[in-house]
Amino acid sequence: MKARTRSQAGYTLIEVLVGILIFALGMMALAQLQGNLSKSSSDSNARTVAINIAEEEIERLRSFSQITRSSDVYAFNNIDDDPELGAFTPSVNRGGIDYTITPTVTDYYYNPATEQFQLTKPNSDIVNPAMKRVELTVSWATGDAAQSFQIDETNATTGLGTGRITVADLISSFTTTTGAKVVLNSNESLFSPPVDYNPGQNPDIISIQLGQNKFKESTTPLPDVIRQDELVETKFDVVTYSQNSDGALFLRREEFRAVSCQCTLRLPTVDAEGGRRPTVWEGTEYTEGEFVSKPFGESASSQQSILCDQCCRDHHDGGTGEQDQGSDPGRSRYNPFRASSDYFDSSAGALQNDHKHYRRDRNGDFLLAQNDGDFYLEACRMVRKDGFFRVAQDLRQEGLNAFPGNFLDESGEVAEYSKYVTDAVSLFEAAIVDGYESNTTSAPTPLLTPPQSMSPAVEFPASSKLTATDLPTLTGATQQQLRSRGIYIDYMTDDLRQKINCLDDGGVGENCGTPGVSTALEIIPFYDVQLTWLARWNEEPVNNPIDVTNEAVADNNTHSRGVAVLQSGSGTSAISSSAHTGNIGLTATDPVDPANIVESYDLYANANDSSTPPPLSSVVIRGTISSSVAGVKAADVEIEATDAQCDRTNTGFICVIEAGANKPLIRIFNFSKPNRIMLGCSAVMNPLGVEHSSISGDSWTRFRLPTTSRDDADIVIREDTC
Repeated sequence: MKARTRSQAGYTLIEVLVGILIFALGMMALAQLQGNLSKSSSDSNARTVAINIAEEEIERLRSFSQITRSSDVYAFNNIDDDPELGAFTPSVNRGGIDYTITPTVTDYYYNPATEQFQLTKPNSDIVNPAMKRVELTVSWATGDAAQSFQIDETNATTGLGTGRITVADLISSFTTTTGAKVVLNSNESLFSPPVDYNPGQNPDIISIQLGQNKFKESTTPLPDVIRQDELVETKFDVVTYSQNSDGALFLRREEFRAVSCQCTLRLPTVDAEGGRRPTVWEGTEYTEGEFVSKPFGESASSQQSILCDQCCRDHHDGGTGEQDQGSDPGRSRYNPFRASSDYFDSSAGALQNDHKHYRRDRNGDFLLAQNDGDFYLEACRMVRKDGFFRVAQDLRQEGLNAFPGNFLDESGEVAEYSKYVTDAVSLFEAAIVDGYESNTTSAPTPLLTPPQSMSPAVEFPASSKLTATDLPTLTGATQQQLRSRGIYIDYMTDDLRQKINCLDDGGVGENCGTPGVSTALEIIPFYDVQLTWLARWNEEPVNNPIDVTNEAVADNNTHSRGVAVLQSGSGTSAISSSAHTGNIGLTATDPVDPANIVESYDLYANANDSSTPPPLSSVVIRGTISSSVAGVKAADVEIEATDAQCDRTNTGFICVIEAGANKPLIRIFNFSKPNRIMLGCSAVMNPLGVEHSSISGDSWTRFRLPTTSRDDADIVIREDTC
C-alpha cells in the first residue's frame, strides 16, 4: 500500500474547533462594538438635544415684556428658581426621551459707587437686579445620571456622560435699543421691555412734556456734589419715560457727571499719544469719539475724582481724525461755540487747533499752559456710554429761571413751566442753520427766548417783569426756599438735525433713523436741571431788608443757598440767581479760563418789618476773589463783615458800608489746606490794615474796607506772603 504525504493531510477536529472559537470571539467583539457605537450615538444625540433645549429656554427667558413681577404678564423678575412662577418649562419630551429642566438663578445688583456688580442690594434706592445669572441643568433617564459636563467652564469637572448637562448665561435687565433684544409696539411708541418708573415729585423734579404721553426729567432734586479732597464731582441723570392711566414706563436714562480737575499738559511725540474726540449725541444714543493723536493731559492729583484721568486726557482739540467731518467741524470740538481766539494757531506746533488751557499765577490771574509739563485747570462733562463714563461736549446753559418757594407745587404751574421750556427749545432748534456755532452774520447762534419775550409773554411769579410781590411773607412765614432751574441744550450736529427735521416733517421711527421715536422733542438734546444749591444768590440792597443764604458748597449738599430770610425794615429787594453757563456751573468751582460767562435771573420781593435796619451809606466796594494755590478753591471762600453789609458773588464779593461806620471790616475764611497757612492778599485793602490767622488748617484774613466806592478791591489767596 502506498503511503500518504503531509500535503494531502486535512484539518483535524481540534483545528476546526479552534477556528470556530476565534470566529465566534471576533463576531462577539464586533457585535459589542456595534452596540457601543449605537449607544454612543444615542448619548451624543441626547446631549445635543439637551443643549438645544437649554439654549431655547434661555432665549425664551430673554423675551420678558416688563421688569417688575406680574401674575399675568411675563416679567424680568419672574425669572426665578421657583417653577411655580411659570417662568421655566419644567420638562420637555423630544424623540421619546423626557428631559427635565432644573434652574438656578442668581441676582446681581450694580453698585454705582464702586461701579461693580454684587450679590446684595447696594442701597434701598436700587430695587431690581441689573442682571440674572441663569444656570439650567437638563437631565434625562437614558444614561449614567451621575456624570455631567458643564459647557460654560473651560474644563469639564467630570467625564462626558449621558445623564445631564448644565448651561449658564447672563440675562440683563438693560432696556435700550443697543443693549437688549428690542420688540416695538405696532405704533412704534415704546421700546420693549418697558420698566416701571416712578416720576419725581414737584417742585424739585419737573416733568417736561414731550408729546405722545412722553416726558423728560432730571432724576434728582439737586445734583449730588461729591468732594474728593479739594475738587468736586457732581452727578445727575436725565430720564425719558412714557405715562398713561396704567402708570409710567421707563424709556431711557442718560447719566451725567460734571467734574473739576487739576491736570498736567502733555504734547504728543508719537502717533500712539493723544486722546478721544468728544462723545456726541446722535439722536437715540451717544457715539463714542475716536482716538486721535493730539495734545492731552494727565491727572495732576491723586486726591481728585477718578474721572479726571479721562477728563484731563481727552478734553483737548487738535489733531486729525478719520471720522472728522469737514462740513461739520463742531462735532469734533469739546466746545464748538468758543471764539477763534480761544484756539492755538498754526504757529503753535503740536498745540495747533487745541483750545487754550490756563492756571492761576501768584496774583490770581490766568496764565496760559503751553509747554509740556505745565499745570492747568480743567472742567468736563462726562456721560455713561456702554457702561463707562466718556468725556462729552461741554454743558451749555441756554436759559436760567428762578421762582418763589411755592411755585411749581401745583400741576397747573408745572404744565405752564413745561410748556415754556418745550416752546422755547423748539424755537431755538428751528432757528439753527449750518455752522450756527460760528456766530457769524450768515450763521448766527440763536438765543433761548426768555419767558417775558415769548409770544404771548410768560410771566412767572415774582419775576423781573412783574410788580413787586410779597415773596418772604407769601406763605405767612418769615423765610422760604427760593428755587432756580437751568435749561441746557447740547450742540446739534448736522446728522442729528437731519433726523430732527425728518420728525418735524411728519416722519417717524426707522424712516428718520430714530427707531421708536415719533416727535422731535424726544431727540433734541435738552434738559432742565435743578440749580438751587449750585447757583449764587444775591440781593440788593445787600442783606436788608431781605437776606438770601449763599453758603459754600458742602458734601452731599448740606449747605444752604437760596433761603430768603426777612431781616429788618420794609421795602423792595431785588434778588438774583446766577450760575456759570458751562461745566463749572454744575461743579460750583472757580473759572478755568477767562471766558467766564454767567447768566442771572431776577426776582423781586417786598419786605414788611416794623423794626428799623441799620442805615447804609452810598459807598459800595466790589472785588474778585481768586486763588493762586493749587486745590484751594476761591469759590469756597466765605465772608463776614463789621459795620458793612457784604455778600459773595459768583467770582467775588460786594459790600455796602453802613452810614457812620468808623473802621468797617471784612473777614474772609474757609480757604484752608491741611498743614499749610493760607493768606488773603489785596493791593487795595492791605495798606488800610490787615490781620491773618497763624493757625494751620484754620486760615482767615481780616481787611479794613475802603470808605470810598471801589470796584477793584480784589483778593487773592496765597500760601507764602503778600
